[in-house]
Amino acid sequence: MATRRSLNVRSIALLLLAGPALAGSARATELSKQHHKQQQQERAGVPFLRSGAARHLIAGAAAGVVSNTVVAPLDILRLNLICSNTRTNALEVARSIYSQGGLRAFWRGNMADVLRTIPSSAVRFYSFAVYKAGLPALFQSAGVQTANLAVVSLLAGGFAGMTAMALLFPLETVRTQMATQGATDLSVFSFANKLVQKGGVPALYRGMPMSLVSVMPYFAIRFGVYDILKRWHITLANGEFIPKTFNAAYGFTAGFCASAITFPMEVIRRRAMSGVGDPNPLIAVPLLLRTDGLPGLFRGYFVNACKVAPASAITFFTYEIVRSSLDRLAGVQEDEPVKEPVKEP
Repeated sequence: MATRRSLNVRSIALLLLAGPALAGSARATELSKQHHKQQQQERAGVPFLRSGAARHLIAGAAAGVVSNTVVAPLDILRLNLICSNTRTNALEVARSIYSQGGLRAFWRGNMADVLRTIPSSAVRFYSFAVYKAGLPALFQSAGVQTANLAVVSLLAGGFAGMTAMALLFPLETVRTQMATQGATDLSVFSFANKLVQKGGVPALYRGMPMSLVSVMPYFAIRFGVYDILKRWHITLANGEFIPKTFNAAYGFTAGFCASAITFPMEVIRRRAMSGVGDPNPLIAVPLLLRTDGLPGLFRGYFVNACKVAPASAITFFTYEIVRSSLDRLAGVQEDEPVKEPVKEP
C-alpha cells in the first residue's frame, strides 16, 4: 500500500515537472502547423500579389477609378463653380454644362481624371503605408523616443498626398482645364499638346507650388483622420477586423473634415490651374477678396462637400474590399491589427 502511494506521488511530481515542457512542445507543434498551412496558402496564391507593395498599388488604383467615375458629375459642377469669374449658383452652372453636350458633358475630362487617378491613387495609398511605417524610425533617429500615433498618421497622409501630386501634376492641370473649358472634342493628349504649344511646358505646372501647399493639409486630414478612426475602432473591438461599412463611414467623416478645413486653399489652387487666377497665392487671395469678398473663397463649397465626402467614403470602402480580395488571391491573411512601434503619450 505504501509502495503504491509512493508511486502515485512520484507520478504526480513527474507530471508537474514535465508539464511546462509538454505544453511548450504542444505550442511549438501548433505554431509549426500554422506556419506550414500559411506556406501552403502562399504557394497556392498568385506570386505577383505576394508583394505588399503590389497589393497596395492595385487596390489604391481601383479605389481611385471607382470613386472618381461615380462622383464625376459633382466634380465637374464643383470645378466650374470654383473657376467661374462671375457670381452664379449650382443650378445655373449645371444648365450651362448640360447645354454644352448633354449628360456626356458631366463626364467631360473624366478620361484625363482616370489616367491621373490610376497612378496618383496607387502612389498615394502605397506612399501612405511606406511613410506610416518609416516615420517612427525617423522620429527615433531624431531623438524622439515616443511619437504620437495620430501625428504619424497625419504626417504620413500629408506626405503621401504631396508625393502623388508632385509626380502627376501635369495630368491634374490637363484634367482641370478640360473640365472648365468645355473641351469635349479633344483627347487628353491633344489637349495637353495644345496647352504646351500655347504656353510651353511650364503651362502644365501652373499653380504647382500652391497645389503642394494645399494638398499637404488636405490629405493629412483625409488619410490621418481615417487611420485614427480605424485604429480607435480596432482598439474598442479588441483587435477584431472592421466591417467594411464602418470603413465607408470613417472615410466619409475624414473626407468631410478635410474638405471643410482646406477648401479656401482648394479654390485658389484650382483657379490658378485653370488659368483664371494668379499662380502666386499672395497675389491671388487679396485679388479674389477684393473682387468677390470672403464668400469668393468658399464658392462651390456645398457642392464640394457633397462630392468630396462621398468620394472619400467610396475610395476607402473600395480600397479595403479590393485589398482583402487581393490578400486572398495572394494566399496571405489580411493585415491583422498589430501593436504599432510607437505609443500614445
